[in-house]
Amino acid sequence: MLRWGLVAITVILLTITIYMFVERFSDDPQPAPPVATAPAPATPTETAPATATPPAAPGAPAPLRTAPPETASAPEPEAAPAPAPASAPTRQSEPDPEPVAPSQERQAAPSQDFTLSVPVACALGQDCFIQQYMDTDPGPGAKDFTCGHLSYQDHSGTDFRVRNLKAMRDGVAVLAARDGVVRALRDGMADVNITTLPAGAVDGRECGNAVVLTHPDGWETQYCHMRNGSVSVGKGQVVRAGDPIGLIGMSGKAQFPHLHLSVRKDGRKIDPYRGLDPAQACGGSYRSLWGPTASRQVAYQPGGILDLGLLDRQLTQTEAESGEFSPATLDRNGQALVAWYIVFGIRRGDVMSMTITGPDGTRVFAQTLNPHQKDQAQYFAFAGRRTPPGGFQPGTYRADVQMIRGGTIHDRQQVTVTLR
Repeated sequence: MLRWGLVAITVILLTITIYMFVERFSDDPQPAPPVATAPAPATPTETAPATATPPAAPGAPAPLRTAPPETASAPEPEAAPAPAPASAPTRQSEPDPEPVAPSQERQAAPSQDFTLSVPVACALGQDCFIQQYMDTDPGPGAKDFTCGHLSYQDHSGTDFRVRNLKAMRDGVAVLAARDGVVRALRDGMADVNITTLPAGAVDGRECGNAVVLTHPDGWETQYCHMRNGSVSVGKGQVVRAGDPIGLIGMSGKAQFPHLHLSVRKDGRKIDPYRGLDPAQACGGSYRSLWGPTASRQVAYQPGGILDLGLLDRQLTQTEAESGEFSPATLDRNGQALVAWYIVFGIRRGDVMSMTITGPDGTRVFAQTLNPHQKDQAQYFAFAGRRTPPGGFQPGTYRADVQMIRGGTIHDRQQVTVTLR
């Protein structure tokens, strides 16, 4: 009997144990939802940075790329380290409805995202010309972006020149090439050919009267050699692309009236014709910074005729460069009938040809020079005929000047005068 009692007690204890085990096992799914949902509350907490990170995540690599350890090993460490980190806070501090955009923009940074418009209010190739481009040759020589010779040692920008001093005095506006903010400016320097000044006269002020504009993401544009008293913006002023900021001049280290435009990214000088990080120094296919319309206007012109005129006497280069010695009418009994011209970018082997034709179509004078002996940034010449007894026949005379390159006409211009 006792034995059966022990068996019954054992059965009861086993039943209780099994029941408790089943109850405990069946409770395990109850904690499971918290285990499953625990990441859910935690996930927003963890993904709040993560959902902010997609806004910041595309941009996260940018700060890493601009951090000092990496920029120090970059190919051009001299400019990138300091300004680049500073550009991010500046950009972030700007009101922006799409926080993702600035980060993505910094990450991709293709050169066409930063485009420039023409910085001068004149017709390029007609009223004004690009005479010098940025020097792409790292050595002692100088080459422009096409491997041509329209540059000089260490030239750091693009030179937009007007024909002569008269055009400068008449006034040609310098325009902001892109929306920006005026960071710095200078005015009050005289418009004087640097060759007439004593050595060191403009040391530290080689840029002359100037404006510096800042743009987002570390970009800057600088406008040099503006006309004395013409700077028309103030420090901190917001300007839009195409806004006038001054006039073309000849202040600072300049030998002719022009605008020198420099472009910088994070302090590094950028050739707007080659864009960011070109694969080769010159002669390549580049993603330039010029916008679609500007690209057509600033197309490369490898030299040409700057200015020309007809006069009744010989003249100096200084007189020709003044723009005051091509009158509409002349005395037919003057000393002579002289045609003069100034060309830029003349190459070795180029041939200059000039004719003067009278009112009845007869040729009064003709001259073809020998092939030019060297590449030259600028060249001046004149020639003509002495006044015959009794004077020239009254009427309209035409001078035709041609620059011949490789046996074909590279550039050609004409000018007329009326003899009375």
